[in-house]
Amino acid sequence: MDKVSVIVPVYNAENYLSKSIESLINQSHQSIEIILVDDGSTDDSLSICESYANQDTRVKVHSIKNSGVSAARNLGIDVATGEYITFVDSDDWTEIDMLEHAVANIKQTESDLVIWSYFKNYYNNEVKLSLIPGGDQVFDDDKSILYLKTIYGRYSEEEVTEGVSVGTTWCKLYKTDFIKKNSLKFNPSLTRAQDTIFSIYAFSYANRISFFDRNLYHYRISNSSTTSGTRFITDTHSPFNTLLDEYKLFIQEEGKNEKLQVAFNARTIQVLLWHLEHYYFHERYSKGVWSRRKEIKNLILSEPYKTALLEVDIKLLPKKEKTMTRLLKHKRILTFYFIVSLHSRVEKIRKRRFD
Repeated sequence: MDKVSVIVPVYNAENYLSKSIESLINQSHQSIEIILVDDGSTDDSLSICESYANQDTRVKVHSIKNSGVSAARNLGIDVATGEYITFVDSDDWTEIDMLEHAVANIKQTESDLVIWSYFKNYYNNEVKLSLIPGGDQVFDDDKSILYLKTIYGRYSEEEVTEGVSVGTTWCKLYKTDFIKKNSLKFNPSLTRAQDTIFSIYAFSYANRISFFDRNLYHYRISNSSTTSGTRFITDTHSPFNTLLDEYKLFIQEEGKNEKLQVAFNARTIQVLLWHLEHYYFHERYSKGVWSRRKEIKNLILSEPYKTALLEVDIKLLPKKEKTMTRLLKHKRILTFYFIVSLHSRVEKIRKRRFD
């Protein structure tokens, strides 16, 4: 009764996996299945998963060749047998009463999905954050704030915060029938923010969404996080441009909406920075300085980056993206590159992370 399927994609998470799994095994809501999908890990993650499965029959292990987090989550959806589905990242952990509160809320409010708040956990610091401004609330017809803060997480913030997009995979409980009836799946061609596309359509299809502002999920900040890090990507154009195309399609389906366009421009600036971090400014980029400058210039003269640089509401951007926007508007590409390089060296010395 009220069984929850907890889907956990796993990839090379041996240092954090036990804490994540144990936070689920020890949930006060005991009617659960924990679906661990190992995505071709090369460390001891799979053996850790199997050891927990041997100890607790509620733990189910699936192993696939490395196909990405979206494929792992989609498999989890396919095999889920619970009345509800939630997602947890393998390097994060939860409060032991997370599912108890989530199930109670989704039943009380008769919602298709419920959302809650989280902690952002650094090496020696924990920050308590709300996923949606305004406290507890129910969304029936007007879901615009969910759309806006899914496309760009900092939208409507009076100050630039360290929050995440409302469209993040975790901190949500869905009715399984709702997911399957609407054929909701993650897009395997996306390498970042694939959760926001899943979420924005889930928000659109839902008749009712409830948010309760209780901090129950711990989002670990580390270079090996499922959703963070600066791995080298040789082709950033395909996944990042596809992501922006998905947002544009959703905005078109919603009709002309100036606020959505403002959020889209800000997200486009963020994605432009991803291009630089994952390829053009990455230490593994092997071409010379002038090739780097030429390729970036071609990128910023293409759409939607060209329009976003001209029209973005710069107040929405954090400091690094503000600096990038101001410099790239004037084609000061190498100046920004040297600023980023200096900043990266300072950060490596100053910051200690979980790694």
